[in-house]
Amino acid sequence: MKNKTPKIKIKLKRSQKLTKLGQIIYLTCTNFGSNNLLESASACSFGFIFSFVPLALIIFTVLVGIIRVSPGILEYVNAFGAVIENIVDIRPFINNILNKRNFHIFDIFLGVWIIWMARKMFLSIIRAMNIIFNSQKKRRGILNQALMFISEFILVIVIAAIIIFMFGFNQLVKANYFEQLQEFLPAIVNQNSNTIVSLAMYFVIFVFTFFAYRVLSGTKPPMGLCFIYGLLDSLFFYFISNWVTKFMNLTNYNIVYGTISTIIVLMMKVYFFFIFFLFFAQMIYVTQYFELLLKCEIYLLPSDEKKGWLISLRRMLFINPAALKTPTNTRFVNQSEVIFNAGDKADSVYYIRNGTIKEEFENGDIQVFEKGSFVGDTLCLLDERFRGTGTAATDCKLIIFTEKEFKELMKKSPKAASKALSKLAEI
Repeated sequence: MKNKTPKIKIKLKRSQKLTKLGQIIYLTCTNFGSNNLLESASACSFGFIFSFVPLALIIFTVLVGIIRVSPGILEYVNAFGAVIENIVDIRPFINNILNKRNFHIFDIFLGVWIIWMARKMFLSIIRAMNIIFNSQKKRRGILNQALMFISEFILVIVIAAIIIFMFGFNQLVKANYFEQLQEFLPAIVNQNSNTIVSLAMYFVIFVFTFFAYRVLSGTKPPMGLCFIYGLLDSLFFYFISNWVTKFMNLTNYNIVYGTISTIIVLMMKVYFFFIFFLFFAQMIYVTQYFELLLKCEIYLLPSDEKKGWLISLRRMLFINPAALKTPTNTRFVNQSEVIFNAGDKADSVYYIRNGTIKEEFENGDIQVFEKGSFVGDTLCLLDERFRGTGTAATDCKLIIFTEKEFKELMKKSPKAASKALSKLAEI
């Protein structure tokens, strides 16, 4: 068994933690834009609308068997059905299933068709997650199809289980022993209350996002990370949903659009949900691979010659990557001290956190490297030796990347590799 090298935990100061948070937010926003995730959010929203009715029918069909055993749950199911009444009235469907005694071949065909149609939402979500986590090459075809049906099955079971749990909890708190609770929290006891239905729905959203982040991502992010971002996604959606409900005048929409106004508002809420869902999924990816993305970002930093507020913000955030500093890769060099000599193998790449390095060649030429520059990157890729002697023109703070680390960065980051190739072409 191979011994794994323990990862050095870097302790950051409060200001450095705030800088790291800013770096994570910046990388999330830039990757969110470059991955065109607003378009993916639209596709997921359309998939949800397309799959909504089939999923609702599947869920309430599962509940029908339980209703026959415990008829009291029917009123509870109707309370959930009332929430989506303006979109689809499921009560006639439930009554029809309850009264149905015989099933025909057409019913089986209809059931298969409903299950197949319900997969549209999960197909859109898996495609979006593949874009974010670059997991498309790792799983294809049959595995993606299996994930869609497994996700659909789990979602149906979770929603049905939550409805049953809420019903059981409601029946429990109605007991005389919980009389004080009934007076203190009447909304919890009343099975027709919107409060209990809303709590159940937001819990379903949290469970769904947690499952999607953990399983559908394909990279198995830490469960704690999935929990935190799943909770944030649910909270953000709760606030935006309440804001839309509170400040939008549905009367105006009813006048213009008639009965479809409810669907329009629902689509707006669903679109906002998937924006938050994909944004936090992107943030999970950035957090999970932060070290690699940070190395890539400092390698791609624009020079001081380029102007613009966004470039200035980028340099301010990334030019001093405290999250990469460890006792083994950090070096402080005094002025006039030699860093490398001509003829030394370029098996390390130097990143200048602070200071200036000058490289003197035998013919008298001098090349100057300022703060934010990499020294020896092209020579390291070509397995060559330094052609000049590198000396600290001022006191310098350096981060040293080994040959293995730097080549791994080139392998995993196409953008960094592209910049390295352009620098090689200039030699």
